[in-house]
Amino acid sequence: MPTTWIEIADTTVKIGLGAIISGASAYMLARHNHSKSIEKEYLLKHREVMELVTLDIEEMTHVLLKYWSFILDWERNKEKGIKNSEEKSEQITNLRSEVFSLFKGLSSAEGRLLLLGCKEQQSSLRSYGEKISEFYRYASRNNDEMDCAILEEWRIKLLSEREGLYSSLSKAYKKAKI
Repeated sequence: MPTTWIEIADTTVKIGLGAIISGASAYMLARHNHSKSIEKEYLLKHREVMELVTLDIEEMTHVLLKYWSFILDWERNKEKGIKNSEEKSEQITNLRSEVFSLFKGLSSAEGRLLLLGCKEQQSSLRSYGEKISEFYRYASRNNDEMDCAILEEWRIKLLSEREGLYSSLSKAYKKAKI
């Protein structure tokens, strides 16, 4: 079978063109997969950071509510004329110290939120921290003006502020869908 140079050139072009198309397609597909992989890693990291923030918030809330319970019990005993034990006083002191030290976690959480570009959520967390600070100043054994009814109101205020914070965090968390 004799072949002519036209048939050889035709076959070469067909094979070469197929190889170019295959190579270009493979490159574009690999590039697309790589960018999607990077995007997925970013979203996973975003969600992980958001979850770390919520852990810091919940750790603070847990200790804060425990402190609230102890200080409320302290004030009730005081109002009833019952002398509070030294052990209870020490527990309150320890909880106050723990609340104070957990503020570092809230500051770190604020920084993480800012790093992610979650300005609204950071602002909500700051507001929650300020509410905690107000409560912390009010709910002191040295505050002679402390009242059980007002302490009950503080719990509602704190939980309401926490709910607003979580509503805001939920928006940012949902944006990071995979």
